[in-house]
Amino acid sequence: MAKSDGILVEMQNVDKYFGANKILDNVNFNVRRGEVVVLIGPSGSGKTTLLRCINHLEKIEHGRIVVNGKMIGYREIGGRLVEDRERNIAVQRRDVGMVFQRFNLFANMDVLRNITISPRLVSGVPEAEALAQARALLKRVGLADKENAFPTELSGGQQQRVAIARALAMNPAILLFDEPTSALDPQMVHEVLAVMREIARSGMTMVVVTHEMGFARQVADRVVVMAAGKIIEEGAPEQIFTAPRHELTRALLSAVLH
Repeated sequence: MAKSDGILVEMQNVDKYFGANKILDNVNFNVRRGEVVVLIGPSGSGKTTLLRCINHLEKIEHGRIVVNGKMIGYREIGGRLVEDRERNIAVQRRDVGMVFQRFNLFANMDVLRNITISPRLVSGVPEAEALAQARALLKRVGLADKENAFPTELSGGQQQRVAIARALAMNPAILLFDEPTSALDPQMVHEVLAVMREIARSGMTMVVVTHEMGFARQVADRVVVMAAGKIIEEGAPEQIFTAPRHELTRALLSAVLH
């Protein structure tokens, strides 16, 4: 698939601390429109934090992050970065869909309302249009018969597919996935990965944190390897998996693949 040359996400010299611990260390990271990027690395390497910084769920201490042409989370005033108003940040987040590890569905709402609530309340989509879109998305993720079910009536794999449909309902410019299969039983993993593969084929820009190396190898345009808050290596999947250059990448893949 031909990729656009346009940069959708640009992280420049980003530092992030939790207390005295430096979680992201001078990270520079770009994502092109239509690109599928998979982040891999050991636990604690900063992958999830990087993802959460893209939509300002985590604030950064240094650097800047531009999403869809606009700096997210901050405004520049007199050469200094000042945190933006929450209302402006909320508008920017409409461009960034996020699928969490633990689904985060509203337990008191049925599937249809879980998917339609944000388009209706945040984007002002008319109810009939929101319902039609939600039903089309449920068909897309293989859950057309579950629109009236509540989250507790669904398997983990079904809940995650509803969460993906909910993220798509906002028509985001990019989808972020934070270990979307790690809370699932093994037999449910494949159904979620199948949906993610279909979304990737459709041309959606995606950044995925995952331990599913088969998915990374088959679907990613680029694999980015992190360790100790730094990007230590990146490249095409075939290069990363067959001829990794960094010793930490080799150690990681040896532990995961054998």
